Amino acid sequence: METDLAERLKQAQWTPAQIKAFSVPESQHGWRGLGLPGNQKRKVYTVLHNEQVLVTALLMLPGERGVTHSHESGELSVHFDDPMAPTVSWHPPGEIHGGRAGAPLASQLSDLLAAVKNGPSTPADVLGLAKQLSQLLQVPQLQEWVQALVTPDPRPRVLIDILFPPFKTTIEDPRYPKKTVAGQWYD
Repeated sequence: METDLAERLKQAQWTPAQIKAFSVPESQHGWRGLGLPGNQKRKVYTVLHNEQVLVTALLMLPGERGVTHSHESGELSVHFDDPMAPTVSWHPPGEIHGGRAGAPLASQLSDLLAAVKNGPSTPADVLGLAKQLSQLLQVPQLQEWVQALVTPDPRPRVLIDILFPPFKTTIEDPRYPKKTVAGQWYD
């Protein structure tokens, strides 16, 4: 059975491969986010790139942040936040994803509530909702829960991103000039 599989792979001109992302040649790895202020870089490894697929392994250390982007053909992504529970996600073609909001969510909500409260013609129902949200944000358990949602976990993350032809990525992050990259994306 095993030799039959090997023979079929040969006939299909496929070579079985086992690649250790961290041992790929120097020409197959680089960085993203180096041009951003602060600690927002990611180490990137090109694990496999041929006419059918581009597979990228990313190592993200605590506090690092990705860059908002989209892909012309979509992206299949496997996140290893927890070795026993990887997460698989699909970002359809053109969907903007990646990155993380700059300020904690509680702070953003507070700013939004202040803007709604101070607005020149705020309807009474919106003002009432703003007051209710403001009161909810004072509950310590809710504050902790909201903060936990947006605070990076203090351990490294490994992400495997899989792209399909034409391998075009558009950087949509306001901290970068908008640009489209064909193939692997390094800074």
